[in-house]
Amino acid sequence: MERACMTRPTDPDTAKGLVHRYLVTVTTNARAGTASTLTRAEVRGGGKKPYAQKGTGGARRGSSRSPLLPGGGISFGPKPKDWSVSMNKKERRLALATALQSAADSITVVEDFKDQLGEVKTKTLVQALKRLGVEEEQHALLILSEANEKLELMGRNVEKLVIDLASAPNVYNILRAEKIIIEASALKYLQEFYGGAEAAPTA
Repeated sequence: MERACMTRPTDPDTAKGLVHRYLVTVTTNARAGTASTLTRAEVRGGGKKPYAQKGTGGARRGSSRSPLLPGGGISFGPKPKDWSVSMNKKERRLALATALQSAADSITVVEDFKDQLGEVKTKTLVQALKRLGVEEEQHALLILSEANEKLELMGRNVEKLVIDLASAPNVYNILRAEKIIIEASALKYLQEFYGGAEAAPTA
């Protein structure tokens, strides 16, 4: 796998700007862009002239689906749109490395959960997180080396817990988290691929 050079920019403002731009990219690309309204040509019905051209004293309506009438089409309404923006791969990796390095003080490294999980209960995971210093009201991020169905089942009802994979960390989750728990194997991958979180303490 290709390894990227993840040296942080010497200018702190440059590093901060990269992280901000990557965050904007992630949140913008999350927009579905599926909002859609019907124009007068798309509204069902309206084929028949609603009333006579002359003699009514009213406007000369050609269709009951005019945007001026209730039930008519919408003028200049939203239509499906692609809101996605792109960002250079090298910049994305650099921004992620910067975000991880800035969060080093809140990172705790633990042994892989793979062989440590007992009964699949939310309470078990909550207690384990508490032992790692994660308070109930804190936003926590758990970064795994690979997908773990048991752990995901245990954590899906923990309100402020987010689970990411080391192969696809989310910069928004990293920046929001007050406490980040990383599996040892996941940290190794991050160090090799992104070059981040090098000074993380081990639990």
